[in-house]
Amino acid sequence: MRKTIAAAAVLSACALLLGACAGNMLAAKDDPCFGTQARWVYVPSEIADADAVMADLTARAHSIEADISAEQAQSSVARFNASAAGERVPIGEEAFEVLTAARAVYAETEGAYNPAAGRLVDLWGFSPRFHGQSYLPVQPYDREDFTVQLPEEKYIAAFSQECLLDFGAVGIGKDEEGYYAEKPASASVTVDGTVYTMQLDLGGIGKGYCADEATAILRAAGQTSGYYNLGASSMRLFADPTRSGGVWEVSVNSPRPFFASANYATLRLRDTAISTSGDHEQYYEYGGVRYCHIVDPATGYPIGAAPGQDGSHVVCVSVVGGSAAEGDARATALSCMGLEQAKEYAVRHADEFRVLFVWLDARTGTYTAYTNLDAAQCSINIPAEVIA
Repeated sequence: MRKTIAAAAVLSACALLLGACAGNMLAAKDDPCFGTQARWVYVPSEIADADAVMADLTARAHSIEADISAEQAQSSVARFNASAAGERVPIGEEAFEVLTAARAVYAETEGAYNPAAGRLVDLWGFSPRFHGQSYLPVQPYDREDFTVQLPEEKYIAAFSQECLLDFGAVGIGKDEEGYYAEKPASASVTVDGTVYTMQLDLGGIGKGYCADEATAILRAAGQTSGYYNLGASSMRLFADPTRSGGVWEVSVNSPRPFFASANYATLRLRDTAISTSGDHEQYYEYGGVRYCHIVDPATGYPIGAAPGQDGSHVVCVSVVGGSAAEGDARATALSCMGLEQAKEYAVRHADEFRVLFVWLDARTGTYTAYTNLDAAQCSINIPAEVIA
């Protein structure tokens, strides 16, 4: 039985930027990975052997995916997820580096970004096993049609317990035997006689890490113009060879179809990373509520969907600057924050990265964009406020 989750791309830059370039100045190569499409856009005269470079990009991306994707049965993450509480699992170098980066952003955001929320992500129907053509219930908490039947409260409560969400307690290190990750001894709960342990989900950082690794390969190959992106979430810009100053114009799609403009903002950037997330990438609607793939570890519910809250939330966010891996994780964290918390976080870290996000005030049904990008870098087509 196939279940459908609506999905929409946030950044339309992949097609728009290449299409806007004249003649044959830019070329592109594509490769499917991480459940999406990686695209490398480059100036042929700048790259001595594009096929060899693409082979390196493809090999690196697939090596990373094989080590950190929970969908890959022998990956480090899959083996960690299958381990018992208190068990130490050997992991690959890629998993070690991604987990180390994840740990840093987890601490920086005080847990708003939390890769240990994997059990909740699975409960709500957004882990990789729900993306296939033939989903069938296998877990006691599964629903036959997860898009029209919500999880039982006992599972939401159980999977929201601190023992399953304490990512800071995961042991990550290296010894004489190699890299390892150790699941906390307390990281388990029991529901109706079934034991559930902590599960990691690195989907909110893995694509960005891959984009960072690709950037290192491309710089070593001499690339100064073009871009590399993984789907709609992670992009690494070089320079635009067709424009004075090398600045790209990146259109950011509206997170809701009833905005007057198809694009709610335009970013003008070069030589930087852009990471984007939102509640319109993967979601289903039930009872007039949108349930998306970003689960807030503080509530156990997808953002904007927790009972007792008014539904106001960040509906989409772009992070500019820093590494792409950090940007991906920070975008997820900002999606889980309240308005004042998101603004304060953006101001506090303005020297490291900048943000653009849209806040839905569910009480009035209004959308407001907030940014600390300057006017030369960003123009916005909806009501907006500059974050001081």
